[in-house]
Amino acid sequence: MWLNKERTMIRNRNSVILTLIILMLFAQHSSAQINVEGDFRMRWYSDSFGWARDNRGQENYMRYLGRLRAKAKVTSNTSFNTELITLIDSPGQPVRNIAGTGPMRFGVSQIYAEMSEPDVLIFDLARIRVGRQQFPIGNGLSFGDSYYYLDKFDGGRLDLAYFPVTVSLFGAITAQNLSSSGLYPDPGSDQIYAVKIGGNILQQDLLLYGIQQKLRGPFNDNIVYGAGATGEIYFKDLEYFAEGAYQLFNQAPGLPEKAGMGYMGGIGYRWGLGPFRSIKVETRYAAYQGDDASTKEIEQFSPPYPNFFWGSRVGYVNGDVGGDYPRNNQNLEGSRIWYTRLYVIPTMLPKLRVQLQYIAVNEYVDNDGYNSMDDEVSLRFYYTVTNNSAFQFRFARAIPNADDKDRDGGGQITSSEDRVSVNSFMLEWQIEF
Repeated sequence: MWLNKERTMIRNRNSVILTLIILMLFAQHSSAQINVEGDFRMRWYSDSFGWARDNRGQENYMRYLGRLRAKAKVTSNTSFNTELITLIDSPGQPVRNIAGTGPMRFGVSQIYAEMSEPDVLIFDLARIRVGRQQFPIGNGLSFGDSYYYLDKFDGGRLDLAYFPVTVSLFGAITAQNLSSSGLYPDPGSDQIYAVKIGGNILQQDLLLYGIQQKLRGPFNDNIVYGAGATGEIYFKDLEYFAEGAYQLFNQAPGLPEKAGMGYMGGIGYRWGLGPFRSIKVETRYAAYQGDDASTKEIEQFSPPYPNFFWGSRVGYVNGDVGGDYPRNNQNLEGSRIWYTRLYVIPTMLPKLRVQLQYIAVNEYVDNDGYNSMDDEVSLRFYYTVTNNSAFQFRFARAIPNADDKDRDGGGQITSSEDRVSVNSFMLEWQIEF
């Protein structure tokens, strides 16, 4: 384990050094124009626990997220892009546990070359990107935009636009076999391929996509097919979105068939009234199918890299952050997530936004009579100091929606099986440059 940690530290350090060297080389030896921008967030938390069996009290901790982005315009249609990210989190741990107490990690989340050319064959625009990059699809139901995946998605992307439709093709290596010493790659890698077709038709943004994950081994592949729509309905500021997908797994002979569906949707409306410059009410729902124990088939929707985040400590769908939530065969029983918020902007204080929100998370099916998720209610205050600096103050209460249960059969309730309430205060300062 010590050797693995040492290798990870060396790899992260080398990634940062490589990025800085590239930036310096461009700055000193290239006539290309370089634009540098970024953002930084610092959060201070104070959490107190209620009715905990291990008598845990108050916890204070801090989290950071820093990003530095650079873009070098090499020619009129070619550019070099990179992004360095530094953060503190607690990957692989349930969200209700303390996050932010682990070591800081850093790496290159994006580093790619881009070339675009108008009027290629029948297309209005053709663009190609090669290198480490993000490839978000829709609202993150099946494939999300996450800066927690620092070492994923090394590959290529091709975008072809023909008004009003854009077709995007993406392929990447997500993991590579290593030798027993860890010093050089062995044959075999995890790969992912995706196609995304989007367009604006009748003032609605429509989406179709397909994702194939090819893992090492002959029976680990899965395919996701999805579709979605976003826009305004009936009149201005009545917004909606909807997305659904179906996942099919390639099972070994003799094993039960395995497939499942996921879906999400939301609607919101914004208006002004009396002392409030803006009022918005919004509700969202997402579901990841889980296995029904009464059937011989395995029902499960657990795509490789979903990512969206509603709420504070609950409501994650991100395997690196949320821990228990569905990704790559995690959480066999699936998830149902409800999110509702109301926010107002006073006319007299246009830089202030006050938001009240509630989120509930449950299993899609309840095979064992136990729900490890929490509900959450929070009150938030956002204040914009300048165009590139803002503060946030938040009070959130996490509420267990199930009782304690001895899940491992050890004869007593451990701290991980202890359903406790959490009162959390958070202060954030965010700057952009």
